[in-house]
Amino acid sequence: MRLADAARIQLTTFDATGTPTVSHEWVVDLGADRVGFWTPHATPWELRLALTPVVSVQAADGRGRPLREQPVFEGRAELVLDGPELDAARALTNAKYGVGAKLAKVIDRAWELGGTVSPECAVVVTVVG
Repeated sequence: MRLADAARIQLTTFDATGTPTVSHEWVVDLGADRVGFWTPHATPWELRLALTPVVSVQAADGRGRPLREQPVFEGRAELVLDGPELDAARALTNAKYGVGAKLAKVIDRAWELGGTVSPECAVVVTVVG
């Protein structure tokens, strides 16, 4: 199974001490050994990727549980705040996840009305091994 064919991915980032932070994210194919996801809230990703772009990624089921029979890959993650890669990730995420992606945007708008403003972004992961 290709990573982009999974329902979700388990993405792990690492802090300065090497402590992992795991999240479960949508996943779309961005071509050339790259997968990614769109999110309406960039701030957590700015913080998580500020130290190092090194991540691990594994295919997961729809509830975010890793598919143990699938390998764990090393990757380099990049935060994309504008341009064609953001547009592509947004469009592909909306096409694959439909109502869920639209609901995420509505929830983000509600947070922004409450004072928590954060731009949308795409996180693009280039698989390196």
